[in-house]
Amino acid sequence: MAIVKRPRIISIICIALVLGCLVSFFYLFAPSIKKLGGLIPAVLGLIITLQFVSVIGLWHMKRWGVQLFLISYFIRFITFYLLGILSTYQSVAAVFMTFYIIVFLVHYRKMDINL
Repeated sequence: MAIVKRPRIISIICIALVLGCLVSFFYLFAPSIKKLGGLIPAVLGLIITLQFVSVIGLWHMKRWGVQLFLISYFIRFITFYLLGILSTYQSVAAVFMTFYIIVFLVHYRKMDINL
């Protein structure tokens, strides 16, 4: 398959998502997260790691990046809902993530199937 030039919108979204992952990583060390239990920071760290890896796939225009992004998005939402830590920030983030998913799905056919 020929190398497809990455659309500018995906580049911008990927940069925003990397910055979001960095901010989320520092959020893991907040006292409010530590109060939730010993295993919760590890679970949230795994979700952030999945999101970061999916962004790497998206940056390289790979379909598995979109698939992993969708999986991590739903895992994150379900986890935050079950832990009762949904907030206004999470609601705004969900709106942005939904927009990102729409953009990714529009460009999904142009992405490479191979690893």
